[in-house]
Amino acid sequence: MLRISEIVEQGIHEYENGNVVLAEAMLDFALRLAKKKKKSKYKGTSNNVPTNMALYNRCKAQAKKKFDVWPSAYGSAYLTKLYKSKGGTYRSKG
Repeated sequence: MLRISEIVEQGIHEYENGNVVLAEAMLDFALRLAKKKKKSKYKGTSNNVPTNMALYNRCKAQAKKKFDVWPSAYGSAYLTKLYKSKGGTYRSKG
């Protein structure tokens, strides 16, 4: 499998050799591949937003003190559970 940079280099090489159609196709493919790679299934953003940010920030500080690694799955789960146990709610972003 070629890297995007290698595809671009080959496209430039083909362009310099006069094969413009192949060069354009390779560069177009590299651009589409680069855009495709940037998209991620997990973007790290959620559609749910805490309604009480002061309470959420206090719970987050407490969770960060408890866990050495932040962010982590365990820490985030603890944060959500703690926030909800203290009466916090979430609303849909949108």
